[in-house]
Amino acid sequence: MIPNEDPSTLLPFCDQHPPVEIVAEPDYPGQYPYTSLEEFLSLHEGRYLDFKETVSESFFKLLSAFSNTEGGFVVLGVNDKTRRVTGFDCRGERLSELVNRISDGLGIHPVIDEIPADDRTILIITVNPQRKPISYKGVYYTRVGDTVREIDPDGLRRKFLEDSSWEDLVGACTLDDIDDETIRNFMDLIRGSAAGSGIPDIKDKESILRRLGLITPDGNIIHAACILFGKNPQSCFRNAGLKITRINDETVLINPKELTGNLFQLLDRADEYLLTSQTVVYDPSGNALIDSFRRKEITEYPKAALREALLNMLIHRDYFNSRTPSIIRMYDDHIQFLNPACFPTDVTLEKILSQHYPYHRNPKIADIFAKAGYVEKFGTGLERIRAELTRAGNPAPEVDYSSLGFSLVLRKDPYTREPLDSLGLNERQIAAVHHLKSGGSISNQEYRRLYNVGKSTATRDLTAMVRSGILRKEGTAGAGVRYSLAYTT
Repeated sequence: MIPNEDPSTLLPFCDQHPPVEIVAEPDYPGQYPYTSLEEFLSLHEGRYLDFKETVSESFFKLLSAFSNTEGGFVVLGVNDKTRRVTGFDCRGERLSELVNRISDGLGIHPVIDEIPADDRTILIITVNPQRKPISYKGVYYTRVGDTVREIDPDGLRRKFLEDSSWEDLVGACTLDDIDDETIRNFMDLIRGSAAGSGIPDIKDKESILRRLGLITPDGNIIHAACILFGKNPQSCFRNAGLKITRINDETVLINPKELTGNLFQLLDRADEYLLTSQTVVYDPSGNALIDSFRRKEITEYPKAALREALLNMLIHRDYFNSRTPSIIRMYDDHIQFLNPACFPTDVTLEKILSQHYPYHRNPKIADIFAKAGYVEKFGTGLERIRAELTRAGNPAPEVDYSSLGFSLVLRKDPYTREPLDSLGLNERQIAAVHHLKSGGSISNQEYRRLYNVGKSTATRDLTAMVRSGILRKEGTAGAGVRYSLAYTT
């Protein structure tokens, strides 16, 4: 040790913070109350001070934690258990490499001082608190006492959402991480969409991103650019993919997938999974021919509704939430889209559904998809889903919002031939279901007239359909009793 070393030779910034009485932990960031290296190394780790022997994952998480709280100091090259000085090898480009790793991985530029200690060199890294949240590999950390913890989604929102949005933050993404093919495909979509987009035929991807507002004035790539056009956004944002699976009646997972890629790639890959996992039938009508004289295919769910549901999931996801995944579950009779989401206090699900409130959590991401011709920017996604389902004869979508996030359920048309046959319905009953699909209701007398049966047969047929859940009975007795479909589109 160096028993009576002048503190100013150990810490260049000590001229501004003269030594004071030794305490267990510095009173505040920027002050080291010690008179010798030995006493300094005996300090307890705490809210503003931590010792690290090597550069590791925990080292970068610590830098994120200090950035997101009140700042602090990292002493690199000292064993945190024994306080033995192991040193940091500053020869060659090693220090520059460390600086670049910190800058690239976190987007911060701490002050790094080289301090002699026991014939070695230790580094004292001064981390200042940052106005915007700092993540490491897409996860945000905080300092609690002498520990580093992941910030929970609610805490992250409370801390940062007042003046920051996730998509505007700067991370470790660079131009080299942007996928050229995705950029080219996007520009093709722009040129093929309606005129007036204001984006010329630019081949330089940096110029394209600048025109789209996805690069800061000082040249930093924001999160929105990375997740929209990145080669592998999940390397920066670990939970930004999609989990998708089929689930049968025995709740067995069939062909589960964890889809990765940028948002355009996720859209295409999830779209393909959903379409290929459905049963396809053919329109039986004689005039249902399309190009090349092929019969018109009918999927269990309209393709446009599925595409709109996927777009809503990708655009409106709460990307601050790095714990809860986006999940798509395909059951035998419905598909559920589960997405982490948290509305501001003045936005409710009722407002969105009743007033068509155009709330966009990620307006830049929504704008890019709108420019590409995928969506409108006026909050009409749920209405389009409803319209497509109604046109195809499927029930209306079911929407729910809770602390777990946003849930959208699309149900199959329960009145196709296959499920009706499985219930043992006869031809009269199946014909009645198709008759009622166009709306309205039917009485016992109308059923007898339509299918030329007696009262007892009509009563038996209608009662069986009520018991099986196909029909709903309205009224109590006599001529006032009417029957309608239990599920309406």
